[in-house]
Amino acid sequence: MGYNFVIQPFHDFRKWETEGYRTRDAHFFQQLEKRKDVDNIIIINRPLSLAERILKGDSIKNLGTFIIREKFFSIRKIGEKSYVFDFYTPDFFNVVIQKRKWWDTIFRTKKITEKIEFGLKYLNIFEYILLVQNPMAIGLSERLNYKFLIFDVIDNWLEHPQMKSITPTIRSNYSEVEEKADLIISVSKNNKEIFTENFKRFTEITNGVDFDKFSVLGSVNFNTDTPIIGYIGKIQERFNLDLLVRLANLNKNYQFNIYGPLLSLKKEIKEVERKHQNINFIGEVSYEELPKIINTFDIGIIPHEVSKFTQSMNPLKLYEYLSCGVPVVSSKVNGVEGISQFVSVCSNDDEFIEKFSELIEKLNYYDKNEVRESLDKSFSWENKTQQLMNEIIKYE
Repeated sequence: MGYNFVIQPFHDFRKWETEGYRTRDAHFFQQLEKRKDVDNIIIINRPLSLAERILKGDSIKNLGTFIIREKFFSIRKIGEKSYVFDFYTPDFFNVVIQKRKWWDTIFRTKKITEKIEFGLKYLNIFEYILLVQNPMAIGLSERLNYKFLIFDVIDNWLEHPQMKSITPTIRSNYSEVEEKADLIISVSKNNKEIFTENFKRFTEITNGVDFDKFSVLGSVNFNTDTPIIGYIGKIQERFNLDLLVRLANLNKNYQFNIYGPLLSLKKEIKEVERKHQNINFIGEVSYEELPKIINTFDIGIIPHEVSKFTQSMNPLKLYEYLSCGVPVVSSKVNGVEGISQFVSVCSNDDEFIEKFSELIEKLNYYDKNEVRESLDKSFSWENKTQQLMNEIIKYE
């Protein structure tokens, strides 16, 4: 008899369906699906409010086969041993009034947990591990009869610029996590400071990479005639736009291609693009296209502000750049030091510009396969999932 997992992911399963399995929670799910010692995986989607259904309409996808389809609840089978539980609520005004706080409210609703228990019973699942990856979903633990509770700290939401309005709720929920969790894992050891010293079962499991997906394509030698400098990721407050502009001004013959959704700084970015022909904000791209895109880079950059928030993170892009054979220049954020000799770590903007210039001069001497091989295979998502399973085995 193997393990059963009930997972409330950091990102919604609907996001995986539309954007690809690009995030930490999605990678854990995929790896757990492959394991012979895992019998069933249940994904608990964030409930869809009436407000969201009106807003998104037909854009909401429902992949898989429905095995239960009620007015306010459904179960879809999406794999040999994987299921998605969806919830539909008539809430409209509560969502408008509470905004992000509504996530916490809805996950504490008795009707939601009753439907989860009903669905598990229907699937003959009576013993399971509850893995929660969103601090606004810890309320699920109030009524669910789990065997073991794991909480995954992906970012420190107390430091998240876009979560300031719900800081009191987040702080309270982290306290609840400490009280109830049997194990806390995190992308960064820095996130241990969220909890008191009394909590002992905290383990750092950093992000990883799919080595098969992110590989060297085409020529193994860099083309330094017109270097392409690339960035992959969300564009928000952590992105050091001033540093990017300085780099572009000093390297006008190089093209700076920035890929990712614009979550903030939209007005400033529009002005930057108007003034700088060698800076191009391309927007969000398909996960399937990312390996090809990264392979066009001569240098991958991580120009992030150094803050408590970025010290709580672990940049996925670092591993994906290296796995595609692309050397990196990065701000001194968490998780970038000691990974590879092809990562230049910078304490400030001036050092970033200096090390960037040094790297440009050396590009002719680099071999993409050598850069790729510098990233230890222990950073595979398979290995990261095994680390998680090892922690569970310790509990038993």
